[in-house]
Amino acid sequence: MTPMVRCKFSSGASASPGNTPERRGIPFDYAFRYELRGKPGNVINSLVTISIEATFTAVSIGYGVVPKVQPFIFGPEPEILPPGPSILRLAPQTLLNIPLGDIFRGLERQLSATSTTLKGETGADAVFKNGLKLNPSVAELALQDPENGLLAIDVLERLFQVVGSPSELIQFKYAIFDEGSGREFQSEPILNIAGLGSAGGERPFRYFAQPVTFRPRSTIRMEVTEVSDFQGELHVSLHGYKVLGGSDSPTATSQRSSTRRR
Repeated sequence: MTPMVRCKFSSGASASPGNTPERRGIPFDYAFRYELRGKPGNVINSLVTISIEATFTAVSIGYGVVPKVQPFIFGPEPEILPPGPSILRLAPQTLLNIPLGDIFRGLERQLSATSTTLKGETGADAVFKNGLKLNPSVAELALQDPENGLLAIDVLERLFQVVGSPSELIQFKYAIFDEGSGREFQSEPILNIAGLGSAGGERPFRYFAQPVTFRPRSTIRMEVTEVSDFQGELHVSLHGYKVLGGSDSPTATSQRSSTRRR
């Protein structure tokens, strides 16, 4: 974040140091949010309007993503179940003898019991598209003798874990526009890896070569074009600061001084 900035300026040639007004800079971010559908070529626009209180100067841009399918744990589900509580439904099995159908049924059961946001388009299809893995807490035990070692019921119940969409594989293009002036800040949309870095933590932000100032009431439009099949939320932030007390804002120092003199 940008630290607090105090900028002194003179409102006239004869102003003395004792009555020189001050402008006060405060850190501020403007955020954009997008729902990525995993459809390459899909174009999404988002707008933010600069508040009337002060100009906004953007010094850097950054982003982060939240996969739509969150990791969760489940176990296989046999096709024919004896009566009794669910914890007693599984008979001991070895890792290599678990049928694929049992994994599908266990996944669907857990999806139904977890959250409606994981059903439908982002249900089993999305899970198998992104991948599964052994639950790290029991993986070592299950792999000790995968062919002959019988797994206890409590291990089978939490044997697998859904793998969310890898955030480092997300790709999109972005472009920034000042709707008021019609100014574009790039010759063509920029690929996120080239302009911002990887969402996995390898420089997922960058500083602007020259800070960009937006006047009060101006509108910033950010256009995002999906490139990869990643599904989830994309959050983009413009990091910067506002300078209170500017002549073109309600916080202008000159206005306050005139009011006091009256």
